[in-house]
Amino acid sequence: MTFFTIDVCDFNAYRDALKMVEDCEDFVDHLMVAEYLPHTHQVAYINVRTQEQVVYCVELSHCGYRIVGYDFDIASEDVADCDTIYPSAHLLLAGISPLYSQEFGYGREPLKQRDRARL
Repeated sequence: MTFFTIDVCDFNAYRDALKMVEDCEDFVDHLMVAEYLPHTHQVAYINVRTQEQVVYCVELSHCGYRIVGYDFDIASEDVADCDTIYPSAHLLLAGISPLYSQEFGYGREPLKQRDRARL
């Protein structure tokens, strides 16, 4: 399992969105780069359906991940979570999916494995 943060010096939003989808698709119900929103080197969009079946459209920029809509391929500036920027894919998923957060917490190792290691 790979979690990565954004390196501004080598940033390409579309390439990094594809990498995020590849690395994180096992942790959500559905994850794909948005098909109908425009992508540039600075901005790309990712469609996410969490394990709880909640749908998000997420913008990826050099600042991080930001929720911009509550439907696939829809970006709306009226979204309540628009001001929250997650610096990594892991923190985004932990912030929007209680099941993901329960399994992985805010660390990089599943909580169940950590609990077993303490015994």
